[in-house]
Amino acid sequence: MNKLLISILLAVASAQCFAESLNPQAYALLKSIYAYDESFPLNARVVGTVPFGENTFDKIVFDSFHDGRVPGLLALPAAGEGPFPVVLLLHGVTGSKSQWLGDEFTHGGELTSGLLQNGFAVMALDAQYHGDRAVYNDYLDPGVMVFEKGWGVRYANMLTQSIVDYRRAIDYLQTRDEIDSDRIGVVGYSMGGHMAFILGGVEERIRATVACVVPDMGEMPMAALNFAGSMGADPLLMLMATQDRFYTPDQASALFDAVPGENKQLRFYDSGHSLPADYTAEAVSWLSRKLNNQSM
Repeated sequence: MNKLLISILLAVASAQCFAESLNPQAYALLKSIYAYDESFPLNARVVGTVPFGENTFDKIVFDSFHDGRVPGLLALPAAGEGPFPVVLLLHGVTGSKSQWLGDEFTHGGELTSGLLQNGFAVMALDAQYHGDRAVYNDYLDPGVMVFEKGWGVRYANMLTQSIVDYRRAIDYLQTRDEIDSDRIGVVGYSMGGHMAFILGGVEERIRATVACVVPDMGEMPMAALNFAGSMGADPLLMLMATQDRFYTPDQASALFDAVPGENKQLRFYDSGHSLPADYTAEAVSWLSRKLNNQSM
């Protein structure tokens, strides 16, 4: 059903041009793609551990809603008592959950360390077709799939599956006594920033979002711009670049302006798609204020 809906929406986009915004009926159809049966069993279990400085990640797997298993990493702060606020980490195309343990391009390890040191639990999944889930793409590099072959429908399917997986990850986090599921934040980078807009638009349990270097997807129905109006008044921090080949500053500003409310902030770095390491401290500080009920 999801593949059929995506195909219909892609065809409509080609015929009608989604340059402005989706009408309410089209948006309701689009949003329904990311729905799932909440009674479907998670069958979650911890299958191993991964050391990370003074912390230890649990390697967790749970059932995907559309067959297969979803692998993820979850770590709790080494100090303090829970329940802890939690931040979901969403990686970009060609990345994986492991980039948040150490990656020079996204400075993922620095971000994760900062979050853990400031009292946040962190959880990261492999997006569909990435990392331990490459088998579902016949081991084809997602970068080749997107940038060389231009398989738009498969990219859309990948986003759909990954968004549902993160919604089910929140279901799992609600079963953990160490997690405060009323304080859930998101940090998404590149494709992950795109997914952060979708997740924030369809998932009411998200309380704060940091979206980094969000690519402009043109007229695709699942473009971040089409979900901006549903982000609500929850806090949003957009960390963007002035020299990014995947969007222009004007496109980034238009996306920011489409988000309702005043509890939002847009920051441009003088960089390309790889933001300077300073962004990690800014993201951690901002999430600490927004999720720990400090000065808003």
